[in-house]
Amino acid sequence: MQECSMTTIEISQTGAKCSIPSSWDELSPDQVCHILQLYDKSVRLGWSLLDFNVRVLYYLMGIKYNWRSVRWEKLADKAVVAERNANVYMLCEKCLGWLLKEYDDPDAEGNEKKRVLLAYNSVVNALPSIKPGLFRRRLYGPADALQNLSFGEFRHASTALNTFFKTHNIDDLDECIAHLYRVRARRPNRAGRYVAAIDNENITVARRRVARLHSWQKTLIMLWLSSCINFLQTGTVSIDGEDIDMSKLFSGGKSDSSVLSCTWQDLAIEIAKEQTIGNIERVNEEPLYSIISIMWHNHKENKRNEKIGKA
Repeated sequence: MQECSMTTIEISQTGAKCSIPSSWDELSPDQVCHILQLYDKSVRLGWSLLDFNVRVLYYLMGIKYNWRSVRWEKLADKAVVAERNANVYMLCEKCLGWLLKEYDDPDAEGNEKKRVLLAYNSVVNALPSIKPGLFRRRLYGPADALQNLSFGEFRHASTALNTFFKTHNIDDLDECIAHLYRVRARRPNRAGRYVAAIDNENITVARRRVARLHSWQKTLIMLWLSSCINFLQTGTVSIDGEDIDMSKLFSGGKSDSSVLSCTWQDLAIEIAKEQTIGNIERVNEEPLYSIISIMWHNHKENKRNEKIGKA
């Protein structure tokens, strides 16, 4: 989680001041959802990055941009409009640097290309529940930073997400979301979530259900899960009063989701072989953070054994 430090903007002509967020963590869930809807619209309508930034800036400042604004731009003095546009551009550059990020995006031939995408890095779930299409019941997602997700749910969701990044097939993203968002159940699972179980028989139904979600909702869930995965590989997790440096559990603290999903898959087999919890089905039912505790315990044991061996 990032520290909060709101950005204050002062309008010199009037002396008015307003504060806007300076990171994704400072946004409210409603603000996150609105910005994702603006981003989705910008992709569909082909807005420029500046157009998208300006609309986000106006939204965060509480400025309405409507037909009156367009009419004023046409009737006002060109010099005044040019000065206003220059000030808006400067504010976008100064205040919204956290909004977008440039990524390497190789094409099919392996040529490196630059692509600008949302730099979403919050582990707070801005969509705790969703209602897809005309489906009468709501679907409920995990808590912030996946704290109440089972090991099996996380493993299947991260694997499906990794597959989506490779194939760009929306069905893979739908499967990822189907493992995260479920209908209510009367009894909690071992991770404490009151959601129905997913197996090979009903995953198809669950996938069709979440396929009705809006594209901006799918994008937000994808970005949020990716951020959580990166946090679980490089951040510091506090469990039972102990701070666990997750970067020490993964080689180099890489942020590639494929590294994590593969490691969890191997870990499930190893824990099942050791019978510390039970068979692999029982391991999958265990809370994700309990598995992290086991990993950290084994890591400390290995370090102690290395010291003894050197001595």
